[in-house]
Amino acid sequence: MNAIISFVRRQPLIAFFILAFGLTWGGGWVADTFYTGSTLSGVMVLPFLLLSPGPLIGALIVTGITGGRDGVMTLLRKFTIWRVGWRWYAVALLLTPAMFLVAIYLNVWLGAPNPGAALLAAAPGIFLAFALRLINPLDGPMKEELGWRGFALPYLQERYTTPVAYLILIALVVIWHLPLVWMGNMPAIALFGTASATILYGWIFNNTKGSVLMTLIAHATDGLVRTGMLGWTGADSSRYFTLLIAVWCLTALIVVLRYRSTMGRKPAVEAGPVVQPIAAK
Repeated sequence: MNAIISFVRRQPLIAFFILAFGLTWGGGWVADTFYTGSTLSGVMVLPFLLLSPGPLIGALIVTGITGGRDGVMTLLRKFTIWRVGWRWYAVALLLTPAMFLVAIYLNVWLGAPNPGAALLAAAPGIFLAFALRLINPLDGPMKEELGWRGFALPYLQERYTTPVAYLILIALVVIWHLPLVWMGNMPAIALFGTASATILYGWIFNNTKGSVLMTLIAHATDGLVRTGMLGWTGADSSRYFTLLIAVWCLTALIVVLRYRSTMGRKPAVEAGPVVQPIAAK
């Protein structure tokens, strides 16, 4: 046990990624495989499912070991950074819906039926889903944001140039999502959207004093509009998803080119890295 604690204190970032991958891949794989196969009951699967928020759990464990209670509180306070200006609330709330709408109406322009009435009918459910995504630790936003943005990104930016920090995080986040592709829960092309989202959420985080709240909001707006809500099937559905990923990638490219000088802007001191590698005692 002392050897493990010493390793975490010396290599907190590596320890975080080991936990993020190990807990999610192990717990999520067991839960998905055995529950889908009906070999375990829902009650028996639950402990494994609770391990799936690997980035969230990993960030808290590593910070607790390296920074103690004060470090954990500093990390959690990133959820409470809300004085960031109305423009960034607009970005967090509207950027993803705007990308969805662009992809939807490009698809209509290319021949898909207009889904306006279906979207209007689905609106109450969309707002409820958004609220739930903000607080559900088993869903993407809460599962990922404290780990990737709150913990890993500031740490990487302290040690590498902005492009390198982003590339490292993009690579690891994409790899972390690979089991979803292998299990058939996500098409491979969606990984390009994952890479683009890593860029966009990092940009928001760095320009909002290191606010995980803002990236949580932005992430929670993703995935609210499902293809089934639009009434599309077959070629219309496939084309829409391809267009959506293309819009995500184009938006990320525009942000990089237009705002490259602020992509790696260091957040405020209180939102910087909450752990530092220290010599093992």
